[in-house]
Amino acid sequence: MIKKILFFCFALLLVLGYFIFDAFLFKDKDANFSPPQCDLNARDCSYIFNGKEISISLQPKPLQAMQNLNLEIKNLAHYDDLELRVYGLNMFMGEIKPKLIAAQNGYRAEIFLPACVLDTMLYRAEFFQKGKALGFHFDFELRR
Repeated sequence: MIKKILFFCFALLLVLGYFIFDAFLFKDKDANFSPPQCDLNARDCSYIFNGKEISISLQPKPLQAMQNLNLEIKNLAHYDDLELRVYGLNMFMGEIKPKLIAAQNGYRAEIFLPACVLDTMLYRAEFFQKGKALGFHFDFELRR
């Protein structure tokens, strides 16, 4: 009899654990975040930073997970030790740190984004200089 009660309690804990896990980790939490100002899935975008218009391009469009994306940043001033960090806003999927290569009138990089269980993953690409935030970032969506 005690074995049956223990088995029932264990099964109940498994079911409750599943529902808690499902409710908090797999629930699409996009409602907490507003969509980006500009849709990089449809077109290149421009942002104002330090009085200059910075152009951002991600190719190929629409953006896809598990494929190399080519990032071009135009009209961003040259910074020593500039780094880019890409991370999820609505789910933590780690931090992606692509290598920025100085190009004519800006930078370029190759980004590989992981697949996600959410229908729409919201990412932020943020620039840092010597480990400190530069104050410039852009957000984009990756749709399944």
